[in-house]
Amino acid sequence: MKLWQVVAGVLAVGFVAAGVTPAWACACGGYLPDAQSAARAYGENALVQHSDGTEEITLSMAVRGASKKAAWIMPVPAAATVELGEDDDLFYRLDQATRPKRVVKKTYWPFRDLGIMGSGRGDSAGAPAAGAGVNVKEQMLLGPFAVTRLTGSSGTAVTDWLRTNGYVVPATLAANLTPYLTEKWEIVAVKLAPKQDGESLSGRTPPLRLRFASDRIVYPMRLSKGATTTQTVTVYVAAEHRVDATKVPDAAVTPELLFAGRVEMEALPKPADFLTAYTATYREPGRITDDFTFTRAANDDEYQRITYVTRNEGFWSTVAVLFGFVLLLGIGAVVLARVLARRAAARAGR
Repeated sequence: MKLWQVVAGVLAVGFVAAGVTPAWACACGGYLPDAQSAARAYGENALVQHSDGTEEITLSMAVRGASKKAAWIMPVPAAATVELGEDDDLFYRLDQATRPKRVVKKTYWPFRDLGIMGSGRGDSAGAPAAGAGVNVKEQMLLGPFAVTRLTGSSGTAVTDWLRTNGYVVPATLAANLTPYLTEKWEIVAVKLAPKQDGESLSGRTPPLRLRFASDRIVYPMRLSKGATTTQTVTVYVAAEHRVDATKVPDAAVTPELLFAGRVEMEALPKPADFLTAYTATYREPGRITDDFTFTRAANDDEYQRITYVTRNEGFWSTVAVLFGFVLLLGIGAVVLARVLARRAAARAGR
């Protein structure tokens, strides 16, 4: 499958953007489908790596539908380098490394599914023109993407530039960009640059990697405030130690810990090979007010979810178990009878 065929609007960090009308808000960035397309983001993965004052975010998202002019924007706290990721299977391997541990519980007919021998349920322990108030830092082509790094004086200035240069701009985007621009963050804008006329994108995107200086581990989420449907995000954080989510997008939503532990993987070089994975679902995206911020945890305790699976041992195993039960009951009955007989004899001889 060609690269452009799996990239749907550009690596948005968006999860369930949706609706019949084009949805744009994504978990950490803004997904901007073209107005004639019904394509929307419905799932995303992000790997955040931090070591020696440098943060690297690798993103991949899934898009339902097809788009010919889709685009995506993402704010970052410092000047970023942007490149295509080299490992298309990265998130599959991360998923495999952090999946629940499978524990088998045996059950025996006819006790299957009665809860007597164990539960079967799973438990989880040409360069475009710059506009007024916009400073274009860099432009490049990466595969099917045209990437622009820019800064702006205001949300309105940036959205005017985006609109002038062919981006679809939602009405709420300027207001949601303003906090980042006030904090002097840089904006990375990416849009489809197909090599052939008529090409469109759909499916899961290849990874896109952004690297920038940062003294803290941060995962941008505030643009998701503009979403109108439920947003779900899963973030893998690789650092030298386990991390806690000390700032969260919505204080009312506590992220679920999925995994914590050291992982042997080429993409996670030592010593920043301690992987902590969190997931969270935001049913009211309008309540989002902050980004994820991760800090070192008090300890490096490992954690892995457990899924219990019930396995029926079959008829003959059941016969053997039942025979054992009957034998034990028989022995118990004999012992009890002898004890009672002795007691009766003792009473008669008094």
